[in-house]
Amino acid sequence: MARATDNKQEAGGASISCPVCGQSVRLPAENCPACGTNLRTGEKPEKETSIWQRRGFKPLVVSVVVVIPVITWLLTSGVLDDLDLITRARVGLEHCADPPVREMWEAEDKAQEIQSAKKGYDTWKSRSRTRPGGQDPNGPETEEERSMTREQRAKRTDRRNYFAASLMFDRPSATLKEEDNWYGIFAGEWDAAWITGTGTPQERIVQGEWNFTWINGGEAVQDILAIPYLWESPGKDAPVRASTMRTFNRETGFWEGVHLQAGKIFPFAASKNQDGNIYESYQDGQLIVTWIFYNITQDGFQVTVNQTSDGGRTYSLAAEIWAKRRIVDLE
Repeated sequence: MARATDNKQEAGGASISCPVCGQSVRLPAENCPACGTNLRTGEKPEKETSIWQRRGFKPLVVSVVVVIPVITWLLTSGVLDDLDLITRARVGLEHCADPPVREMWEAEDKAQEIQSAKKGYDTWKSRSRTRPGGQDPNGPETEEERSMTREQRAKRTDRRNYFAASLMFDRPSATLKEEDNWYGIFAGEWDAAWITGTGTPQERIVQGEWNFTWINGGEAVQDILAIPYLWESPGKDAPVRASTMRTFNRETGFWEGVHLQAGKIFPFAASKNQDGNIYESYQDGQLIVTWIFYNITQDGFQVTVNQTSDGGRTYSLAAEIWAKRRIVDLE
């Protein structure tokens, strides 16, 4: 998977990382000076390449010159006839299998364990979960709320509704071009699966929600990520309560935003590659965190949260997020 490096504010203006080579580029530049990639589309300039450098030519030559003669020799020399011990060992004669073959089987068993760990997500994905209309995301009432009079409750509801109506908007601003509307597809409510420890015995899947809405007259998009659900008690699972606000900067041609989590604010500028993947990177001390949105459709999307503390030389997968659009039951 492609990786993105830190997008940060520098003295004299904003900078953004190239989605291809990771080079930090001072805005409002349109192309990466290192590799020539268009920073908005992720497309690289076409250039003439020799036949030897063209994709697939070298493997073709190697196959014709080396691989095919070797396979022909194996088929005609009778060497393959001696390898039936693999078949015999597979049906239970493990003493006939040499250590490399056993290691191969163990690797296959490990792959099956990893696949089994995903069963919880597969079950969640196939189940249609709905939210009852009018559900309060604030959870159980406090002692003070339970003692409120009917008039006090009515005033609180009216105040909440008025603020929500003044902040939220149903559509993007008419001045936002279609090609610049990167985040409009996310507007709405999503059920989310937060996956940590992918591919290890410690792999865990915690369910929650991710809600997006247009705000400020359609000039910006704000989200709320809650793992587990807002109305559920976090329990022993480390809760994720985060919100991100994004707006399109018409001067630079990029989306910019701030990520709010655990009492901290992390600014970032987003980039998008030619495959439609969106990269959001911010820095927390020595740690650079990159959220990559991909496989984006009207009904679902995926995110990987990657981290690096050595300037981008190595990355680790902190979490995966799988999201599917939620159904709201208004009956």
